Amino acid sequence: MRPELPGFYYDEEKKKYFAIKGPIPGSKPSSSSRTKQNPEPKPFQEPNYQKRNKLKALKLLYSRELSGCVIPVNKKKCNFKEEIEKTQASNPVAWRYESTENIGDAALKQLEIDIQTSQGLVRKSILVAGSTGGCLSILRVFRAGQVLVDEPETQAINGGIECDAVSVLPRKANDAEEREAPRVIWRPARSHLQALSSISSIQLIRRYDASEDSHCVKRALITTLGSTGRGSIFLLNLAEEPYILTLRSLQGNVSSECTIWTADCNISGSHAAIGSDLGAALVDLETGAGSYFLRSKSDVLALQFHQSGNIVQCGLRNGAIVSVDLRERPGRPTPTLTKHHLRNPSSSKTSQNTLKKEWFELKGNINPSRVIYMPSSLTCLKTLKTYDQYLMASSMDGTIKLYDQRMVKRGVAVQTYEGHVNSHTRIEFGIDPSERFLMSGGDDCYTRIWSIKSGQLLSENKFSNTVPSVVLWSDVERKTDWNDSIVHGAWLGSREAIFSMF
Repeated sequence: MRPELPGFYYDEEKKKYFAIKGPIPGSKPSSSSRTKQNPEPKPFQEPNYQKRNKLKALKLLYSRELSGCVIPVNKKKCNFKEEIEKTQASNPVAWRYESTENIGDAALKQLEIDIQTSQGLVRKSILVAGSTGGCLSILRVFRAGQVLVDEPETQAINGGIECDAVSVLPRKANDAEEREAPRVIWRPARSHLQALSSISSIQLIRRYDASEDSHCVKRALITTLGSTGRGSIFLLNLAEEPYILTLRSLQGNVSSECTIWTADCNISGSHAAIGSDLGAALVDLETGAGSYFLRSKSDVLALQFHQSGNIVQCGLRNGAIVSVDLRERPGRPTPTLTKHHLRNPSSSKTSQNTLKKEWFELKGNINPSRVIYMPSSLTCLKTLKTYDQYLMASSMDGTIKLYDQRMVKRGVAVQTYEGHVNSHTRIEFGIDPSERFLMSGGDDCYTRIWSIKSGQLLSENKFSNTVPSVVLWSDVERKTDWNDSIVHGAWLGSREAIFSMF
């Protein structure tokens, strides 16, 4: 007699074992037969995009070993380094730093600086953070694993607190090990300064150092929004501790009864441009003397110096972007501003019964034919350093576009970045140092990364419960596990906390 096998029966005619269909007698019921009222909790599963990117990264490595730096991707020849960076941008990691709430939601700047201490000159990495509540914080940044007690100013550091880094992206499984943050934030004692109103911008003042043949940073320009139209300009001394914040009194025809929305410093560190509800003004940082180079009834919400130092690009509340030439025209001994009448970009969207003006007036040295119009109020604008003719701008309706300033007469953007969400928040986007990726937070609390060249949305993740309103790509670099390539990290500021992303 044939022995019995669980789950099989023996056919005497065919002289073979066959599997018994259906459940095996005495066996445990399958998971599909369990009742739906008491389902077992599903184990953590990685999102599909993470699995796809990990698989793609392995295929890229194999292709590089076989083909070298130029590899075939989707029937095209592509650079391995660029493709692996795109894969990493599609699968970022992020950490939240505890005890950093309500200190970095308005502005963030990071710099390396030699600070005079009792032990002599000490090289430090500093993160300057400003909040909408008027708090200005100077934080220390350390590399992971750097021993704090080895610092010369140990006693000063011991008076502060270390901000614990908590991994928030990707969401870890219950049995997964939490990743260690590559950077550590330390809040020294007595490192907070309180302004009278919301911090509107932080700009580093760079001075040329002939001994080192480079530009160094020893001061920062701080502007406040102002309460009841009384914005202020402060100078922050970063070369010595304790840090001193001194008010920069303005002279000339620049009114102190204005709201200061933004500011920028030229590359030599001699002058600053400020954007207000009365227009844009140029201020001498040594004497405080200033004068308006653009007068407008529409607030200047965003501005920046062009790399040449002769042009300031201003973004207005009504959606217009104008480039103002600071050079005086020959034959005009008195500095007068030329009056221009431009079509209001929002006039076509209003009905004929409204009292909306079809034209608005500007005074300044501008070319009306080269004005760019965004759909709504400007929130941020930046030019690419490698190609300074390309201007990227965002507006409060969620539009982000890249323009070629040589083709603005056609009124068509070179690239549009879809997926951004905004309705009323002043959000500052960030461009990585290699100028390959664009990162921005949204009104929906998501953080998104795009490819600047293709406009492709590479990733969107929500790890903050408040709007990530500030993005700062840092120059701190780290090597990756894939090869010896370099990846730049980014700081993100929100009311909930300061975040670090790689």
